[in-house]
Amino acid sequence: MADSRIEFVEPWYDFLPGQGDTFLQELKRELSISHPLEGLGLVPLGHSGAADDALFEAEDGRVFQVHLTFSRRTEQPPLPRCRAYSDADEWVLEVMLPANEEYRG
Repeated sequence: MADSRIEFVEPWYDFLPGQGDTFLQELKRELSISHPLEGLGLVPLGHSGAADDALFEAEDGRVFQVHLTFSRRTEQPPLPRCRAYSDADEWVLEVMLPANEEYRG
């Protein structure tokens, strides 16, 4: 597993100890068998303090920004909504850094 290390900037944060596992378990509960993330080995990387979004990395290095519903049940596609990026660097440039600029206003 690639397990990227990202230096998060606001509004994105590292998970506190145990928090990543909690987000991963919620994601697994929400995924239906037809969801594109179902069956992928994912590692939790971080989360947004501004939304219910979390970042997960797949074994092939792709990262997925997922908007969890926190319903604690299986959702119907397209929920939970997700967006794929080729790698952590692409996500940092396209999502995190622009979000930080907006956050700092």
